[in-house]
Amino acid sequence: MKKFLGAGAAIAAVGGELGVSTVTAANEPRLKPAGLSTRAILDTSATVTLLVNRSGTIEFESAELARLTGWPQQSCVGKPCFEVLRVNSAQRIDSAFGLIVRGRLHRATFEFEVTTASGDVLVFLATLSDALSVPEVGAIIITAQEISRRKAYEIALRHNANHDSLTGLFNRRAALRQINRWIAENDTQTARPAVLLLDIDGFKAVNDVYGHAVGDAMLVALAERLSGLDPANVGVARLGGDELLLFARYEDVEKQLPQIAVTVLAAMRRPVLAESHWIHTSASVGIAAFPDGGTTADELVRHADLALYQAKDAGRNTVRWFSREAASRLRERTVLRRELERALNGDEFLMHYQPIVDVNSRSVYAHEALLRWHHPERGLLAARDFIHEIDGAGLTVPLAQWVLKAAFRSALASDVVRGSPIAINVHPRLLQRPDFASNLLQTLRDDNIQPAQIALEITEQDFVRTADSSPANIVALADAGVRVVIDDFGTGFSNFGYLTRFPVHAIKIDREFVAQIGINARSETLISALIGLAEELGIQTIGEGIENAEQSDYLLRQGCMLQQGYFWGRPSASGEVSSPLPHPGGTLELFQSV
Repeated sequence: MKKFLGAGAAIAAVGGELGVSTVTAANEPRLKPAGLSTRAILDTSATVTLLVNRSGTIEFESAELARLTGWPQQSCVGKPCFEVLRVNSAQRIDSAFGLIVRGRLHRATFEFEVTTASGDVLVFLATLSDALSVPEVGAIIITAQEISRRKAYEIALRHNANHDSLTGLFNRRAALRQINRWIAENDTQTARPAVLLLDIDGFKAVNDVYGHAVGDAMLVALAERLSGLDPANVGVARLGGDELLLFARYEDVEKQLPQIAVTVLAAMRRPVLAESHWIHTSASVGIAAFPDGGTTADELVRHADLALYQAKDAGRNTVRWFSREAASRLRERTVLRRELERALNGDEFLMHYQPIVDVNSRSVYAHEALLRWHHPERGLLAARDFIHEIDGAGLTVPLAQWVLKAAFRSALASDVVRGSPIAINVHPRLLQRPDFASNLLQTLRDDNIQPAQIALEITEQDFVRTADSSPANIVALADAGVRVVIDDFGTGFSNFGYLTRFPVHAIKIDREFVAQIGINARSETLISALIGLAEELGIQTIGEGIENAEQSDYLLRQGCMLQQGYFWGRPSASGEVSSPLPHPGGTLELFQSV
């Protein structure tokens, strides 16, 4: 049979209406009442009707087609019907037409498109019905109704089911389906699927500072930017929130994906204009590639998420590849973070105390409170064993608050540290809280603790970074009598101007310098200079990390009488000294006022 199908749009057949299954001589009079001919009746119908002969040529078209399309009436007569009616399922429609011609099929439904005189595209639902043997018809009847609106709605539903409503990117379901399709088709000798999972650094802060409308506009702009990176090989999806997924297929994944990753990082670092605001951001990226990174789409995304976690832990604005070894370490860290939460809610944390000694008078006049974790399986852990996981577990502030309360209890319990002042390490996030000073001082009053019994230690780096954002707290605490101590002094900063602007009572010379006494003359010179600077400013010095008598004697000769380290006493629940203090007593005030 002759082919009647022209180029068409992607439209599937979905059912029909208003068709004639069979037309026989018995029901022929129904087609021409009151003497009207069959074609005259069809021409008055509100349904598009075509009569097509056995060769597929249109012999008749109803006026409704011309009305809907704007074509001249009867302009389709004499043309192959399936050049006029564009269909997608060419083979199926051609086969159905042939079966009807041969009398083996009486009815078939399909969809077709036509382009109107104005250039619009209309979609019709049509029925082919056998009336070849019916007098006055002698043709195949095609009846059709326009369903463009319904079709547009169906298309919109399919689009919404597979795309993110905000950005227009693929959603999770569509992305996973495509990745799994690639995996099923995969030939490891040609192309391998892989995923890049992105998390926008600092996106929550954008929403908090500028509002969600700006955050949404930022996501839309970044989505458009990423969609243009390599559209032939890379798809982009939004999984939710600020989490974006790039799924790709390359012949040389190990070579090509890093290039894409570098391009992605560069694209994310470019400022974004969102609702008249220029937003500076970056992204962390985790990569997993088939088959080592996973053999299903879900597994690839899950492993890319583990790599993303590592990228964020590494300082953000970076890329990490999934590996089994790294994933194992990450799982261990994840377990540790869950255990930290359990420990805080349970009774697993405790405080140890390390003495600070006045070497000149051989007296103990302060203890530094140090956090310890009594782990059920691993035993007693020092803070260095878990401190880096506290922030990741979301416990920074609650644990810092617990340490303060525990230290206050110690200040009240004279049998623990014999009533000596307590030095407490304070996290900068607490110091930046507007109500930190007022709450702390109120607690001291409620517990009848003298402010001079408390010294707050903050590392030099944290102090320099946060002092300007929390000056009121620092001043209020110092004015009330709480001592402010700079820990790890001398590491990383050459400008000590802040010592003249803030009420600092004491500095602790970093143990890295102390460890070089007797080994590195430059370290000794620096220590001497730091002690001299502090003395000129009326600030006490404390040498920390004292391991032997040589270090202790050198510091004492330079005028540093307050010392702390294993040589004088290890951290313990009792806070006892290990070196003999032959002249106990002596009451030197721990920290001089400035």
